[in-house]
Amino acid sequence: MSAWWNLFKKEYRVTRTSALVFLAILLIGGLWLVYLSQRYSAGVIIGPTSMLLVFLVFYPATYILKSLSWEFKVTPHLWLHCPQPAWMLLSAKLAIGLLQMLVIMIITVALLFWGILNSSLPGQLSGIIPSPSSFLMEIGFYAALIIIAAGIYIGAWATLISVVSATAKNILGKFRWLAGIASFLAATWGMGQLQQTWIFQQITRWGQLHLRLQSLQDIPAPYRMHIQLDQLYTGQILFYLLLTILLFALSVWLIDNKIEV
Repeated sequence: MSAWWNLFKKEYRVTRTSALVFLAILLIGGLWLVYLSQRYSAGVIIGPTSMLLVFLVFYPATYILKSLSWEFKVTPHLWLHCPQPAWMLLSAKLAIGLLQMLVIMIITVALLFWGILNSSLPGQLSGIIPSPSSFLMEIGFYAALIIIAAGIYIGAWATLISVVSATAKNILGKFRWLAGIASFLAATWGMGQLQQTWIFQQITRWGQLHLRLQSLQDIPAPYRMHIQLDQLYTGQILFYLLLTILLFALSVWLIDNKIEV
């Protein structure tokens, strides 16, 4: 565990400066939007922060692609000859990417809630939603779970794409990017085609989950919304969980057995 922790700290030190600069810019810009939302409307802060939260889904993938590209191009002898196994090397990078994503998410959500709760929007909704803060907290919790889960899944694909491209270097040479494109097509078009098949439906369409927001129970009947995830299944969750583990394991195996410096 100490070896992994050392790798984690190394990744942290490498990206610390750029991450702190980004967080400072985010905080300054967010505070300015909070001020504008108090003066004008909550829409001033809802738009930009919502776009940022959508971007956060791809943050771990972007971090891993950038980090692995640096390792394979600039320091391959040092990184690939590291005595620690590949799963430690990759998991340390994924952990830092997720940590940075979580910090950005917490700051963004805090600024968003601050801007909304101090604007005129809660007063406008008070006649419909008895507790706007509870409603926002519950929606934010589920949104955070979705962002984190999607970030890990997309990050696993990004890891495999980068590793496959590096593995193909000795075979395709300067055209190794073709292997990366093939992996990207497998992650996008290929998965899209798979989801339309009968076999996929049979494997994943079981254990239907219903989700109702508890904060909506006190809303008057004419305004009550029944929010439930009718299309969410236990089978789907397990499928993508196992696929994420498989993608990560394949990346580890390729680094340990196929990539040559």
